[in-house]
Amino acid sequence: MITEEELEQLGQEFANASEAILAKSFERDFVDVAEDYRRLEAEYVARMGDHEFGVLETKRRIAEDILSTAHSKHPPFEVCREVWNELVRLGFSNTFRECLMSGFYADCCAYDEKPEEGLAVLEPLIAELERGLEEAKAAQKSTGFYEQELGRLHDLQGALLAQQRGQLGPERSTRRLDEAHPPTPEEEKSAALWDEFSKACLAVYKTFARTRERSFADVAADYRRVEADFTARAGEDEATPDLVLSVKGRIARDVLRAATMLEQPFEVCREAWNEVVRLGFSDLWEQCQEAETYADACLRTHKPDEGLSVLEPLIGELERGLEAELQRRSEAQARGEVPMQAGLTPKYYRDMIESFVELRDKLAAQRKGGEPSS
Repeated sequence: MITEEELEQLGQEFANASEAILAKSFERDFVDVAEDYRRLEAEYVARMGDHEFGVLETKRRIAEDILSTAHSKHPPFEVCREVWNELVRLGFSNTFRECLMSGFYADCCAYDEKPEEGLAVLEPLIAELERGLEEAKAAQKSTGFYEQELGRLHDLQGALLAQQRGQLGPERSTRRLDEAHPPTPEEEKSAALWDEFSKACLAVYKTFARTRERSFADVAADYRRVEADFTARAGEDEATPDLVLSVKGRIARDVLRAATMLEQPFEVCREAWNEVVRLGFSDLWEQCQEAETYADACLRTHKPDEGLSVLEPLIGELERGLEAELQRRSEAQARGEVPMQAGLTPKYYRDMIESFVELRDKLAAQRKGGEPSS
């Protein structure tokens, strides 16, 4: 019988090995990745010996990893159903994991236009979460988990119900549509070049992210070399002008992140932020992410007015966005429909507003001459 200490060590080794498979999975097909996970399962089930709980949790994690891979790589639907059934047979470690995996499977059902199968999984779980929410409210306990999961699963439910009515959500595709409109050679070339570019950016990030020992000048120079290489390669093909702009935007954002992580002076952070703004944002989510990074730098460098000038307009935009999204959902419910997700969720708006208001208050306190509370 293995000891609890040995079990903990095995668990950490298993997690590391699983992460290594995930890191390599993006370039490989589903069958190869699943086989790697099954080999890992066989090894660690054997090493767990007669520790029943350790064996069970190992099998659960492997089934979850394979379902997650199926969710992203879209093997035939029967494969998704088979691994889902395996997970149901093994049971879930907790409600969070049940919600996560149920969402993955329901998404697979939507992709393959199997709305009844997805709803059969989601609707009992949604009912259970709604009961849990009411119980938490009655007991005056935190309701955040239930609200978050219900928001996500309700969006999936809405997409599946719409599919039953012959409708397709604005941000959704299906296997049938993807197969009817395969990527062009130009699109495949752009995707391959972007993947290579992303790996080059990640390689630079890894040189400073953990130790923070490299100079910012060296890191920025590395990013600029990556930018020069890939803008030149993308610019060789007249069919990829948008890719050049995307490369420049990604580099600008990465330089801003490096400047803040390496705690550069305010002038360096402001220059990086101005470059990000000049190149523009793909959507509100990206704008909020970069604005928060810059506002944090303003707080660190005692430039509250600069941070507030960025945050305050965004808070107003997020509040208007939340109001519009709640109105849209309310109108759908009045028609007897479960709203489909279309853009950012109410939870995202609320979480971002809460985060920005907290940061705004710290900057405002700093402007008044007091140190912001941590």
